[in-house]
Amino acid sequence: MKIEGLKAYVEKLEVAHYILSKSLHPETTGEGDLTRTQYILMRMLSIRDRWTVTELAEMLEVKPSAVTVAVDRLYKKNYVQRYRSEADRRIVYLELSETGSSILKEAEERRLVSMENLLSKLSRDDLETLVTIYDKFGNDKKQHEALTLAP
Repeated sequence: MKIEGLKAYVEKLEVAHYILSKSLHPETTGEGDLTRTQYILMRMLSIRDRWTVTELAEMLEVKPSAVTVAVDRLYKKNYVQRYRSEADRRIVYLELSETGSSILKEAEERRLVSMENLLSKLSRDDLETLVTIYDKFGNDKKQHEALTLAP
């Protein structure tokens, strides 16, 4: 289906998405100084007991080397722990450290305040519509389930 004036719609959507994305995922500066990528990785690590780099990379649809670089930075800050599988020593598991859990909790609280400030500008109906529209684009069930922390 050809959409009349598609270029204008795309430009408006790109600008709106950029602004919304920056507001919903601010750099979570504070005591932990997390980048957006580090925040996402730490959230993923918080929803399951253990992950491998390969599992994280597959879920995020990036190369394992990209995850390794980000995890190395988190490891140096003592936010992530690594340990080897007892069944297969070649496998390295990742999990949040206590420090990482604490930093993540603080970042989530700052993010929630930021999101509340942004989303409070919408009526409840507009907010429901926004979520419905985003859900239509985010229809990868496997990825959605893995990244969703609450129903």
